[in-house]
Amino acid sequence: MSARFVWRKVVDLARIHTEKPELIRAQVRSLSRQVPVLYVLLLANASALAYTHYGTAPDWLTVYAVVLLGVCCIWRAYSWTRAGFEINDIDACVWHLRRIRLMAAVFALLFMAWAVAMFRYGDIYQQGHVAYFISITVIGCIFCLVTFPPAALLLVVFVLVPFVVYFGFLDNEVYIAIAVNMALVSLIIVHIITSYYAAFSGLVTSQMDLERQHKTTLELSEQNESLAFLDALTGLANRRAFFAYLDDAVTTAAAQAETQSQQSDSFAVAMIDLDGFKPVNDVYGHPVGDELLIQAGKRLRAILAGDALLARLGGDEFGIILSDYEDATHLITLGKKVCQALNQPYVLSSGSVQLSASLGFATYPTVARTSNALFERADFALYHAKKNMPGEAVLFAAHHETMIRHDSQIEQALRNADLSQELSLHYQPVFDVESGEVKSIEALARWDSVLMGPVSPATFFPVAEKTGQVGMLTEILFGRLLREMREWPEHVSVSFNLSARDIVLPNMTKWLIEQIKANGISPERLTFEVTETAFLRDFAAARTSIRYLRSHGARVAMDDFGIGYSSLRYVHELEFDCLKVDRSFVTPLAVTERSRRIVKTIIDMCTNLEIDCVIEGIETQSQRDIVIELGGRLVQGYLFAKPSKRPVLKRLSAILKKQ
Repeated sequence: MSARFVWRKVVDLARIHTEKPELIRAQVRSLSRQVPVLYVLLLANASALAYTHYGTAPDWLTVYAVVLLGVCCIWRAYSWTRAGFEINDIDACVWHLRRIRLMAAVFALLFMAWAVAMFRYGDIYQQGHVAYFISITVIGCIFCLVTFPPAALLLVVFVLVPFVVYFGFLDNEVYIAIAVNMALVSLIIVHIITSYYAAFSGLVTSQMDLERQHKTTLELSEQNESLAFLDALTGLANRRAFFAYLDDAVTTAAAQAETQSQQSDSFAVAMIDLDGFKPVNDVYGHPVGDELLIQAGKRLRAILAGDALLARLGGDEFGIILSDYEDATHLITLGKKVCQALNQPYVLSSGSVQLSASLGFATYPTVARTSNALFERADFALYHAKKNMPGEAVLFAAHHETMIRHDSQIEQALRNADLSQELSLHYQPVFDVESGEVKSIEALARWDSVLMGPVSPATFFPVAEKTGQVGMLTEILFGRLLREMREWPEHVSVSFNLSARDIVLPNMTKWLIEQIKANGISPERLTFEVTETAFLRDFAAARTSIRYLRSHGARVAMDDFGIGYSSLRYVHELEFDCLKVDRSFVTPLAVTERSRRIVKTIIDMCTNLEIDCVIEGIETQSQRDIVIELGGRLVQGYLFAKPSKRPVLKRLSAILKKQ
């Protein structure tokens, strides 16, 4: 090890590292605990030495000098007890370190001079006490200052070195031996100071690294927590944040009402759904759909302000928790404003699209007092709006509660019913007006509940879909259809309605084909009718199922064509064998030219695609005549026959010929 390296090491130990503020703070924190002990040690040892020399040495050494040194020690000890309160002020910490470095030299010289002056008095025992005082006191003080090498090394330089020199030159073998011993001890002490300081500074550095890592971890945790409550696409709150906020709002309002013994503040929950988003997503792709959702989020954010929480709950569904509103009229006005904003055209990268938005409100505490009940009722209001008032805002009201209870009764009745006995099939024919024959028969479900009496399929099928019971209904009804078809002539074709859930489940379509074959019925005799709801739920799965059914010989028809967001893509990619025009286009045929043109267009399209076109809902003679004039051939409706429990094919054909 070179002398230059040693010197650099000593210089590094002797300086104050102002570039390391955390090290300086740690040194002051340590010294604020150790320096008062140092001064107590000095005062105690000095008092003991003065006591043994009292009467031998002059009073100015044994009394006055000790009192003066004691006052200085007490003052410095008190100063350091307060230094610990200034840790955060780095300039104050540096000032304290500089003071202790200076005071270490000053006090070392003062006590060394005082001890040497005492050495001239007394006998050999008293002189030995002086040597003991210097050695034991300086070693104790050095260990008190070991975390601050500049001061500790000064004690070595100003006390131990003079001690070794002074006692080494005395003409006494004992003192010379003590001097040699202290020289060795001094070297060991310097090594201890160096090693301990390295460990101390290393520990401080490690703590700093740990604190930085901990801070980084906390920041990452906060970021992750923030992301956990944030929708990555729109930047709005997500579903998790929405329900957490809703739970807090309900809890706070309930606690307020309980503590204040009064009505709690009200707030509203809103559910928003973009009507027609799924077709846009399917036709233009997910990137364009994402663009649309981002723009929709921006429009909502521009309208809603104040204490409103706006969240994207998933897909094209948004949620709002609104605390700043006046009354029901205010809510409906705001709802209309939201719907109008979302109904405006969206300029996207692939072009301009337009859709509508429906909204449902539920209020606390008028409608419900729990978060789940509020959400369910807002969702029901949204469902009611989409079904009956698309593009409008609906506020959950008392009659909606009646509807929910009615649906709940239907759900319970379905669960408790012997459906194999209570379900039945009625049949309505589809006529060919050119040949005068029955083209096919549509099987229609009927439920005669023991508890509720006759229940319309338009009522119980949606409930069965929501509760997951529709698959069981399909199995019972389809099994009954196949058993009855075995008794019919082989030329009779039948259409059977599949729910949206049925058509997207591959196991269900496989089961249908297996049952057809097991009953010895030709698949060509069966047409499965599906609605657009199935494609909106899962287009890819619906396409796979339709292709599977057609590959085994069955036919597939699109029911209620035209009332949703039907696109030519559906007709093209799903390869339907038949389109059934919804009755909403047939009812105004006699009075609306636009309806006639729409029906004519659909008939011509089916002719060009070489697929069947069935016109549903014909109830008057004029409607039938117009349909025939427009080129329609396959018709269905009450004018020809109402659904009946058993199809009487010959009688139906005779009725048609008389028409």
